Amino acid sequence: MKLPWSTLIAGVLLVGCMVQLPLAAEPKPHSSDLALTNVYDAFGIDKKGLVQDFGFSCVINYKGKMILFDSGTDAKVFESNLKTLKIDLKKIDIAIVSHGHYDHIGGFDYLLSVNPAVKIYLPNDFFSLGAPIKFPFRETEPGISKTLPKDEQYFRGERAVEGMVTVPTGRFWKSNVEYLSETREVLPGLTIISTTSRLMGTYIKYPPFGDEHPQFIGMPELSVALSTEKGDVILSGCSHSTIETIIQETRKIRKTKIRLVAGGFHLIPYSRGYIEDLATRMHEEYGVESVAPAHCSGQLGFVLFRKIFQDKYLFFGLGETLNL
Repeated sequence: MKLPWSTLIAGVLLVGCMVQLPLAAEPKPHSSDLALTNVYDAFGIDKKGLVQDFGFSCVINYKGKMILFDSGTDAKVFESNLKTLKIDLKKIDIAIVSHGHYDHIGGFDYLLSVNPAVKIYLPNDFFSLGAPIKFPFRETEPGISKTLPKDEQYFRGERAVEGMVTVPTGRFWKSNVEYLSETREVLPGLTIISTTSRLMGTYIKYPPFGDEHPQFIGMPELSVALSTEKGDVILSGCSHSTIETIIQETRKIRKTKIRLVAGGFHLIPYSRGYIEDLATRMHEEYGVESVAPAHCSGQLGFVLFRKIFQDKYLFFGLGETLNL
C-alpha cells in the first residue's frame, strides 16, 4: 500500500523526535554552589606546574561569584600556580585579606596588575614601612612529618619550616579597598567574620602616657563564613585569634550548623595535648562536621585532626578543590 506524503513526513518527524529524546533527557552535569581551591601552600600532591611555598591562598566559587581569599607569599609563585590551575584573576569579583602578614598578601601584587579595580576587603590594620621582619617558629614534634605521606609533608619532607620573613609593602594604598572592623555580610550568604588576636599586635601606649608597662592593641583578622543548605563553611587564613574564637564568633552571628572548617589553624608551635583538646572540642562541643586543615595547621595538626575526625577529615593541599 502506498502511503500519502503527509503520513511519510509525519513518520520521519516522529522518528527524528524519538532519536533526539534520549539526548534531551540526559541530566546536566552537577555544579556545586560552593567550591574551595587551595592555590598556595607548602604541601600537596606533586603536580607539574604547581610550586609549593609556605603561605596560603584560596579561590572561592560561590553562587556564581569568584572570590579570592589571601594570595600567598610570592607573587610569581602565585601567578604560576594560578596559570597551572587555569584560574583567571580578571574574573575575581571581590578579594579578602585575612591579615597583614606577608605569607598571605604577597600575591596581591599580581592580582592588582591584572584586575586593578577589584574591591578588596582588609582588616582594620596598618602595615609597616617595608622593613623585613623575621618570625621564627617550628613544630613541637618535628619527627611527626615522617609518619605522613609525602603529599602531607611540608615541601614533601625535603626541608623543614623554621620561620618566615615578612616584607610588607604599600600595595593597597591606591587600590579599591575597604577596611573592616566588624563582622559583615558582603555578598548574599557570604559573611566576613572579624576577630582580633591578642598576640602579635602593635603598641598603643608607652610610658609615661599609660602605666609603667607598654600597652598593646591586638592584630585584627578576617575569616569567611559561607552559607550552604547543609550548614556553614568557615574558611580561615591563619587563625592568629585562634580557630576556636573564629568558630565562636561565627556561631554568634549565624547560629547554624557548622558543616566544614577549612584553612590555616595556626597550630605549628603547639603541643600534642593542646591540639588534641582543640580538635575534640571542635568535634564534640561545637559540632563541627568536617575539617580541611591547611597552611599553618602543622603536620602534627594534620595527624591529630585526622585521628579525631576520621572519615570527615578532608585533604586540602595545594591544587585541591573541595566541591561542597
